[in-house]
Amino acid sequence: MKISRHVLAGAIAGFVLLVFYFAVLAVANSLAHAFSQFFEMWQWVLALSFGFGVQAGLYSFIRSALKAKAMGGATAEVAASGGVSGGSMVACCAHHAADVLPMIGLSGAAIFLSQYQLFFILTGVFSNIIGAIMLLAIIQKHRLAANASVLKNFMGFDLKKARNLAAGISVLVLGTVFWLTANKII
Repeated sequence: MKISRHVLAGAIAGFVLLVFYFAVLAVANSLAHAFSQFFEMWQWVLALSFGFGVQAGLYSFIRSALKAKAMGGATAEVAASGGVSGGSMVACCAHHAADVLPMIGLSGAAIFLSQYQLFFILTGVFSNIIGAIMLLAIIQKHRLAANASVLKNFMGFDLKKARNLAAGISVLVLGTVFWLTANKII
């Protein structure tokens, strides 16, 4: 079975994000702390890594397909969704700044980031979902899935509605989590 280079690109991106996660925690604290945190939050860490990998694979597919079709006009859309991907990675790792900030005299910021850790993780997860939907919408809009059987399954959906629904749900959930955290309920 031949593995698509786009699937491989996504798998590598997801793996690199995991390595980055362990590196940040190991440098800020220790490798034992990194593994402890991973086992405590493995579902979230793997969800973020997987979502980032999916986006990287879709991004790779779109770039390749657009190049083959000589459609340079769609690159702004790809760049915008790539910005969402980058934003999800930043949101994913933002709470780990709390490990480093006390060392540089920013203890207040560290306390804030630690307290709102779930909010930042969920922001990363929702950004991954919305970013993947945006990338699928680009594939749908430019009819790039003709030779990609896996992607054809998503081409019958109204991806603009899916994106808007995901954005609405994310605002609702993130607002609720932020409020619950601010009021020390969670």
